[in-house]
Amino acid sequence: MSQEPVKVAPSDKGDYLICPFDEGHYILSSRMAVHLVRCAPNHHGSKKVRCPFNITHVCTITEMKMHVNKCPNRSAFEEFVNPDRLTTPETLPHENKGEIESSENWDDEPDQPTYNPSANCAQKFLICNPQGNPPAVRREIREMERLRFQRNQKF
Repeated sequence: MSQEPVKVAPSDKGDYLICPFDEGHYILSSRMAVHLVRCAPNHHGSKKVRCPFNITHVCTITEMKMHVNKCPNRSAFEEFVNPDRLTTPETLPHENKGEIESSENWDDEPDQPTYNPSANCAQKFLICNPQGNPPAVRREIREMERLRFQRNQKF
């Protein structure tokens, strides 16, 4: 038995906004940007402009002049334009200016040769996969592997 998913309505009427192009449209605040992209072409004759600080703020040109001065999203723009006005702490919490003491010294480690996979397979009697080679080479690899295993009595 499969159950259909239950759709939950938004909890508050405050979650809805009225579309600036058509007052009959009640849109969830989280979906307003998507709605405006779809609704604006249907009202291309309207003299509405968008706020430079928040794309979901749409109003007439005369209203926009006042809105730009009082827009709540203007503060992010102001911080970007005037970064020197920001109060920053002297040191950030993740910065550590002191040296970290350690007993480990990688220069004292003994030299190790680089890993050679074919030599490792030859020592451990692993079966090599000849896949991807031409048929003649695969035949040759299989014969060499068979002889190697027989010589060491691992077959």
